[in-house]
Amino acid sequence: MKQITLYVYQSIDGCPARADKQVDDAIGKADCLLLDEETYLDVFMNHLGWPITQKDTFVVAQADCNLTEKESVRFITGDAVAEIGRMKAAGDGVIVAYGEGIAAMLLNSRLADEIVVITLPKVAGGEEKALRHITGDGAAWVVRSCRVLDGEKVRTVYGRV
Repeated sequence: MKQITLYVYQSIDGCPARADKQVDDAIGKADCLLLDEETYLDVFMNHLGWPITQKDTFVVAQADCNLTEKESVRFITGDAVAEIGRMKAAGDGVIVAYGEGIAAMLLNSRLADEIVVITLPKVAGGEEKALRHITGDGAAWVVRSCRVLDGEKVRTVYGRV
């Protein structure tokens, strides 16, 4: 069974932050990438094109809004929980997930196996938090590892008990 690893980037006070090379490295080692529609559009707009050309990317969206038809990007527009469950059951490997919407779906449906939290050393302030819309998956999580990156960011990996 594939493992789904959810990446969360946040400030010290829990506000969302932009992903960096740690996610790029994880994607490079993973079998595929799983995003929500908003994150897909954000990545596309910030790179003026699709930067992830070596991996299959799956986007959970209301409709197929593919701006990257020449790349390996596929849209999941139906029952995303069932489709991701099938992907997870199909063989071994790792699926890297990133984005607020996909985080809510994975955690609320108990599909995530691991959460990697990268905390940047800043206080962003405001009402927005990195993991909104989580109803609580009821799972017990334990810290698998914690280390300092680049002398300032903290990487914490949580795994299901």
